[in-house]
Amino acid sequence: MEAIEKSRETKYEELIEKVIDWFKDHEEAFIVCIEELDSWNGYLGDDRYESMELLNEIYSDVEPMELLYRAFYGHDEDDWTETSWGEKKYAEFNPNRDFFRYNGYGNLVSTDYRDYSDHLDSYFVEELINNRNHVSWVINDYDELVELLDQIEAINDDIDEDEE
Repeated sequence: MEAIEKSRETKYEELIEKVIDWFKDHEEAFIVCIEELDSWNGYLGDDRYESMELLNEIYSDVEPMELLYRAFYGHDEDDWTETSWGEKKYAEFNPNRDFFRYNGYGNLVSTDYRDYSDHLDSYFVEELINNRNHVSWVINDYDELVELLDQIEAINDDIDEDEE
């Protein structure tokens, strides 16, 4: 029985890695899935990138000085130089970029590229599976992804049946 359990665990981990690899090869699908997951349960928190076109709408009820401070103390993620100590020195926030997000202090960070790669891990895949019924319209566009997730859910179902 223990060997079967180990085999399932190994297969589960292999499938999770396959999903991660699939998302690495299909970056736009990953972006759509993680943003939809975030829309459902707030998965990304402040790490979500927003369209720069939404800046006015998001800050419509905020004093202009507050917005200016958030931009002034923010930076541009795509434009930086390296100091003699090997640290990145970022350029100022750039409202001409396509997207923005918040840094850890609530200040604005501009970019042309939505980089969620820090979130591409087993926890993301498990959250995607747990919330699959809420984000299925995105997932169902990708047959290979659906097949991988179905296999993972089948393993989970087997484990649940054994526990009963």
